[in-house]
Amino acid sequence: MALAPRTRKKYIAAGTEFLEFRKIMQLDHAWPAPVEHLLQFSVALHNKGLAPSTIQGKLAAVGFYAKANGFRDFSGDFRIRKMLEGWAREKGKVRDDRTPISPVILERLGELWGVVCGDGYEKVLFQAAALVAFFGAMRISELVALGKGDVSRNALQFDDVMVQGEQVVVRIRSSKADQTGRGCHLRMGRCSRESICPVKAVKEFISFRGTGQGYFFQHADKSPLTKYQFWRLTDMALERLGVKHMRFGTHSFRIGAASTAAALGYSVEQIKQIGRWSSKCYHKYVRQIPNAQVGADFVLQVDGGKKSGGTS
Repeated sequence: MALAPRTRKKYIAAGTEFLEFRKIMQLDHAWPAPVEHLLQFSVALHNKGLAPSTIQGKLAAVGFYAKANGFRDFSGDFRIRKMLEGWAREKGKVRDDRTPISPVILERLGELWGVVCGDGYEKVLFQAAALVAFFGAMRISELVALGKGDVSRNALQFDDVMVQGEQVVVRIRSSKADQTGRGCHLRMGRCSRESICPVKAVKEFISFRGTGQGYFFQHADKSPLTKYQFWRLTDMALERLGVKHMRFGTHSFRIGAASTAAALGYSVEQIKQIGRWSSKCYHKYVRQIPNAQVGADFVLQVDGGKKSGGTS
């Protein structure tokens, strides 16, 4: 019953929360945990405003603990399921309204890195990170360190990025959808617009960074570029663009890649390849982008510059 490190951490936190709840409510520390205890725990979480899916995740953690220790798991009890379903109906579907980063916004960000960044090194660092995030349809955890103390090496390392002529080949070590850590490779070709070409940006950044082990996206002092730092300066640049009212987030680059591919007429299979989606969930990432935000001359070049997807 192996768990991915991130899932294990969440399960431990949820299990501890359940034990603390029983202590506060003066409930017996009985195992297997009675359905009544789980129902009370669920109601308490619901009253805190937690989503049904979040509550279900915490119950799954308690259920995992029970099964791992040879006890019966009551977290899937009929009464619990019906209660969660009822809350879900009340809440309704939450619309994901995050705004995609479009090619035009990418160009405008490129003009502002020199304004919000401290020096020339930081400017080419953020330009390369933003373009790899977009053209690779990257999740933030695949791109940069989650914090200064992140030693997981899950994000891009220097050895994961290879420049091969007019292509950049990136190895994704692991991701949310790849809990076994098999990894995959994706290719980015030259862009029809030089100002936002990922190949050019990566080459320029390497000339500043130099070789050496460690996170690929790192500062001049060799400390890793973190999720907070990347988004903090991106947010500052977006604010200068006057689009602060739109709902951007770190996933906006990934959403932007899928939405741009759809606007360019890519097929469903090609879009799924670009984002490494194996199911219909790619639908959630496709937004309507005005033609002016893409541009008639823009070509999303991936996998050797062909209109044929982006991973291998």
